[in-house]
Order: sequence, then structure tokens, then C-alpha cells
Amino acid sequence: MMTNDSNTGSQPPEQLGFGRFVLIFAILLIAAELLLHAVGWLQQQLGYFLQDIETAPVATDIFVALSNGIFTFLTVAALFVFIEWRQLRFSDFRIRYRDGLIYSVVALAISILVQAAEFSLLRSWGVEPIFAADDLGPVLVAFPLIYLLLLGLMEYWLHRALHHFDFLWRFHAIHHQIEDLNAARSYSHFGQDVIYILLITTPLVLLIDAPQQHIMLVTTFFLISNYYMHSDAPALSFPAPLRHIFADNVYHHHHHTRDVRHIGKNYASFFSFFDRIFGSQYMPKDGEFPETGIDGYLPIASLSDYVLRPFGPKT
Repeated sequence: MMTNDSNTGSQPPEQLGFGRFVLIFAILLIAAELLLHAVGWLQQQLGYFLQDIETAPVATDIFVALSNGIFTFLTVAALFVFIEWRQLRFSDFRIRYRDGLIYSVVALAISILVQAAEFSLLRSWGVEPIFAADDLGPVLVAFPLIYLLLLGLMEYWLHRALHHFDFLWRFHAIHHQIEDLNAARSYSHFGQDVIYILLITTPLVLLIDAPQQHIMLVTTFFLISNYYMHSDAPALSFPAPLRHIFADNVYHHHHHTRDVRHIGKNYASFFSFFDRIFGSQYMPKDGEFPETGIDGYLPIASLSDYVLRPFGPKT
């Protein structure tokens, strides 16, 4: 089994058996759900406080949205940071996570402001979703799965576009240049996040009005999935048969590999079978964690470099 350079030398534990795998991930999902409820409660209390001090409604909405996004990122990423640290005993813990935390918070702040402005504009124009989840009848039972499949398919093709078109790649390369990839150090450029909002979030919101109770589990799955796929925890990789349905951290690390044999592979962000259907799948063996990054691409050196790199000369 391969180890990371930042490991102090001890071998990672063997992959979990199926029973322990189910138990560990059930605990993770429950912990994440409890944390998200706590964040939601804090968001609500913050909103009440800002109303009590007569803060302008627009400022209240923006501030609450910002705090919710940042707190959610910090709490959910912390779950995997703890697991990675316990498993691999990083000797350069602060270095491995510091830039990820900084750049992720910046990206979240900018993308949340853009989304808030866009949705406010749509409301002012009287734009409403085409369908309401409560009017779907029996379809509502299968709605979370339908939503997951639709979101997964849209993300798959947007991900391929980010690699195919030079202008989009400039933003996505910020994500791919990351070396020593891990749960918190998995940031994207805020420009990519804005593209995601415009091409995926907005169409889904305009397609169907989905109350939180109908998509809560879906939201939790995607939050956990995003940080989990980038986590540097070999022992938490999926049992091999399950990897043919869902993308895990081993599967996604091969999308970030420097190995030219795997370039253009494993775009799927949740359902791995989309890669198989559309001919872009490489199925890794258990424990294969390749080195990540882009050969010949200078790593991001500072916050200003992170912000401006996609708009400058090609690196």
C-alpha cells in the first residue's frame, strides 16, 4: 500500500471490512447531520440577533449566508481532518491544511455573495420554480434519488467541460495543482464555483422548489462526498464492489494524478458509473493513492496568486 510523503513512516491501516465500513460511514453521516443542524441553529440565532439590532434585511441575509457557508465548511471538513491526522500522523499538519482553509473560505465568501445577488435579482423579477416538490405526489418518494442522479449527471458534464475548454481549465487548474490533496486542502477557485452556481445550482433551483426536508439527506451526502473524495485516508476507501457504483477517495485521487495514463479519467463526483457509461473510467486497485498535482504548473504561492492566476498569462 502506498504512503504519502507527509507520513512519518508508519504504514496506514488496512482497508476496513464491509461491516466496519458501514458502521464508520453511518457514524460519519450522523455526526455530519448533527453538525449541520447545529450550524443551522446558530444561523437562526444569528438571524434573530441581527433582526433585534435592526440590521437591514439584505445585510442580514448576506451575513447569515456567509456565516452558514463558512461554518458548514469548517465543521464538515474537520471530521475528515481528524481522521486523516489520527491515521497518518502528519508531521507538517499546519502546512498541509493552512492554505486550504484560507483559500476555501475566500472562495466560499465570494461565491455566496454572487449567489445571494443572483437569487435576489431573480426574486425581484418574480421568477419562480417551475415545479413544487409538494405537488409531485408519489414521485416525491423517489425525489432524493432523482435529484442525486440529475445533479450527478450535470456535474459530470460540467466537470468534463472544465477540462476541455481552455478558458474553463484556467479556473479548474487551481484545484488540480494541489499537491498532498486532503479533505480541507481541496479548494477550487471562486471563478469555478460561480460557474457551478450559474450552470447547475440556478437551473435546479428554477426547475423545482425543493423544501429542505426533501433534500436534507441529499445535501448531507454531497457535503460528505466532496470532502471524503479528496481525503487522504486510505483505510476509508470503499470496498471494491461498491466503487463500481460510488466514487470514493481512491477513485477520485486518480482523477488528480500526475500519471498521464489517467488524464481524462474519473470525472464523476458521486456516481462512478457515469464514467463507465461515457467511457472515462479507470478503476483503481485498493490502496492506490497516486501523487497529485500538475507537472510543470507552478503551485499557488499566495492569496493574491490564488485570486489572480486564472486571469494572467498561461502558466
